[in-house]
Amino acid sequence: MTLTRRQFLQGTAALSVLIPLVPGARAALMYDEPTLSGEDHEVNDWLWIGPDNRIIIGVSQCEVGQGIYTGLASVIAAEMDADWEQVKVRFVTGREAYRQEAGGEAKAQFVAASTSMTNFYQRTRHAGAQARAFFIAAGAHELGVTAQTLRTEKSYVIDDASGRRVAYSALLHWAQTIPLEENPPLKTLAEEKHGLTGRDLLRVDCGEKVDGSAQFGIDVQVPEMLIGVPWMGPSLNGKIGIIRNEQAIMALPGVVKLVPTRHWSTFNIAKLDADMSPNTVIVVARTYWQAKKAADLLDIEWIYSEKDNFSSASIDDSNRQMLESGPLISATNTGDARGIIEAARHSPRFHSAHYQVGYITHATMEPCNATCFVEPDKVTAWGPFQGQDLTRGILAKMTQMPVDKVTIHNTLLGGSYGRKYIPDPAMHACLASKATGKPVKVIYPRDIDIQHGYYRPGNTSHFQALLGEDGYPLALWARYAGQGLFWQVHRHRVEEGGGWDETIVECVYNTRYNVPALLVESGTVEQNISLSFLRGVGSVASIFFLESFIGELAHKAGIDELTYRMRLLKNVPQMQRVLAATAEKAGWDQPRAANRHLGMAVNIWVGRDDAFTSYVALVTEIEVTGSEWRVVRAVCGIDCGKVINPNLVRANIEGGIGFALSGALHSELHFTHGGVVESNFHDYGIITLDEMPEVEVVIMESTRPPQGCGEVATAVVAPAVANALLLATGTPYRRCPLPKTLTR
Repeated sequence: MTLTRRQFLQGTAALSVLIPLVPGARAALMYDEPTLSGEDHEVNDWLWIGPDNRIIIGVSQCEVGQGIYTGLASVIAAEMDADWEQVKVRFVTGREAYRQEAGGEAKAQFVAASTSMTNFYQRTRHAGAQARAFFIAAGAHELGVTAQTLRTEKSYVIDDASGRRVAYSALLHWAQTIPLEENPPLKTLAEEKHGLTGRDLLRVDCGEKVDGSAQFGIDVQVPEMLIGVPWMGPSLNGKIGIIRNEQAIMALPGVVKLVPTRHWSTFNIAKLDADMSPNTVIVVARTYWQAKKAADLLDIEWIYSEKDNFSSASIDDSNRQMLESGPLISATNTGDARGIIEAARHSPRFHSAHYQVGYITHATMEPCNATCFVEPDKVTAWGPFQGQDLTRGILAKMTQMPVDKVTIHNTLLGGSYGRKYIPDPAMHACLASKATGKPVKVIYPRDIDIQHGYYRPGNTSHFQALLGEDGYPLALWARYAGQGLFWQVHRHRVEEGGGWDETIVECVYNTRYNVPALLVESGTVEQNISLSFLRGVGSVASIFFLESFIGELAHKAGIDELTYRMRLLKNVPQMQRVLAATAEKAGWDQPRAANRHLGMAVNIWVGRDDAFTSYVALVTEIEVTGSEWRVVRAVCGIDCGKVINPNLVRANIEGGIGFALSGALHSELHFTHGGVVESNFHDYGIITLDEMPEVEVVIMESTRPPQGCGEVATAVVAPAVANALLLATGTPYRRCPLPKTLTR
């Protein structure tokens, strides 16, 4: 008997009777079954109430692992005084209210750029306030009193004077005569203190993930469903010739169909490349292993493209040439940094450093997958979709059906980090379903996921500075070169913005450090490698370069890192406050063992198009044993505005630090003959459980509206570790991933 993951989890769920894995009252997650009933009353786009006083809250931002199902649902519940124990949370899609403009993307329903709470806080709060105002008005009519004498609590309207109380569900009949207020009053800060806002609510999806009932894309089951596994070639830009053993493959047990298709590059998606030659074969079979084994046995002629004439060495050479001879474009230019530095290269106060980071991929916990059923008059798709409107629109075009004939069923994403915004598995499943007339679930094996993904580019930089007699920079010149994400996916934005790609110099071109003369330059290097958004986007590289350099300047000047940064941040008291609190929590000034060393980094994360501003500081502690070292502790401080649920902020920071440590310590892709060398976790490293340090999060109180926190901790990890290594050894570490053994 084969034991599935779900059967194992469900079989061990009885343990929770003895060991309460998710204790305490909490709302619950609702999947498609049961759906809304005809008795559930729709209050507005976000809220339904059942006759049993059950509260159903819709969340349009998909659960990528960031806890948004809990966060946004609690905003509504808090504002309307819902009984959190009676709340059910469901994913909603397809309405105008669920769309946003963020991260440079056109208006659509999607999750990206840490903007879910920022862009939907006011909408969902307004929805809750509308409901509360309605129930107060309805309660006044029902009880024959004035609205001013009533209050709400746990889904009831209460008249303290008479002791009477009436459930929200008992007031729904007044909806025919009492309209919703367009501008309902919001709760005051004093009123909020007595509700859900600011409380450590448990996540609504935790229980399901523990007992095995959570629905991920890979769990989808549809009657008569077939399984598709893709075969893709050894390079990124070639195409299929002939299938030499097609008859033998079709004769294998369970194999139903071989479907040639196109794995779209980002260049195809952005309409920069019209080549749609087939480069993929979907092997469709009755089970996954039948399809996987058949795909492994395929003998296909692969025709390399002239675009495949690149390798890691050629990429490094191209980046180096761009740094040395340009053309570079100024993103920031204040003072005469170039002139000051060029005149001072032989000064003992001049400092120069080159930095580099490698390409990495998302390597999501749940492999990429999607299920699609194309019928004569409609299309249905199930899966972990990060961009609902994008998926819906592409499937409509592929099947030549109206968009309203395409239905999307979103599951939990099982990790995404940006990868599952691109719906390539759904596109393959769509074509496989058209070819077979059956629903088809396409699952990417890990080697396909790693070798045919959409990557974060490996970039390089050259930093130069002249220090004053006090040790602080008089001029700083930062030169960046590498592939540009926006140059590939939003070229018009780069051209209209002056020709420099903001993703290359993210959070650096607008640095708030007090440097009298600052020049930040960027050069875009063309490569035939598909890029996409990956958690932290360009800041993971750009801030590694900047913050490592600041650490080196402090070391050269013989000034403590904390003192150095506090001086450079003298015009940003918000960042100083976070940094000081973080350093205090980390015991920056306290004595420690001789083999323990601290490093720090900061980032003022300004969201794309000024969507939000979050202040982040990180102190890492490393332990050195001989030539070996490890990160043992990380203390992260954050000001992300008003905090709806501190538990979610802590989880996002902890997860972001773990994710970024993989890139700082292990993860890197190499290229040869136009293809990716790495194929699985045996050669594409991620951190293991025993490498995860103790993480402490310092959350600053703030009166600002909620700001982003989902990915803002990623950029400060590598430089904080590098700065600790610098203090430990006296040697700067300028390349990620960082070396596993030390040089002194």
